[in-house]
Amino acid sequence: MSIPPSTAALPKSVDARKLVQREQQLIGTLPHESLERLNAAVESIDGDIRAELQFGRNLQGHLTVSGKLHCQVQLECQRCLQPMPEQVEAEFHWGIVWSEEQGKALPKDLDPVVQDSDELNLYQVLEDEILLNLPMVAYHEQECVARDRFQFGEESAEAGEQRENPFKVLEQLKGSSNKS
Repeated sequence: MSIPPSTAALPKSVDARKLVQREQQLIGTLPHESLERLNAAVESIDGDIRAELQFGRNLQGHLTVSGKLHCQVQLECQRCLQPMPEQVEAEFHWGIVWSEEQGKALPKDLDPVVQDSDELNLYQVLEDEILLNLPMVAYHEQECVARDRFQFGEESAEAGEQRENPFKVLEQLKGSSNKS
């Protein structure tokens, strides 16, 4: 028998073993104020993060969590330095373990999540998942900076004439040493 899913705020900490035994499904939100690392990585978070998690066991008997999450964030465009919206959607398949060695023994389709105490910090693990799914470089799809603001190729002839030759001093020294 399964407990009906919850649609309220997800608990910050859970005992994964108990949830796996009950084959529990959790559906809810994470308050973005509690995700400090994500708040530092983005310009802003638009609304709460929605997550769905299904606890269970796979055919090999490993404790697993499968799920997905969705959120909207504002990132700084690396071209124009203005905020731009980004949808973050992630699907994940975790294997709950209690040590790094157990994590190495998991099948390749499961990402190890270490529950190092009696409870798993669900907010931290979901925050990790969001951070891993942020784009490495954010920029608007459309042209947000006019092309004429970029300079390609060599500089104009005027700029070259205004510069002094950096080897002029060496020429003078060479010339004075030949006179002696």
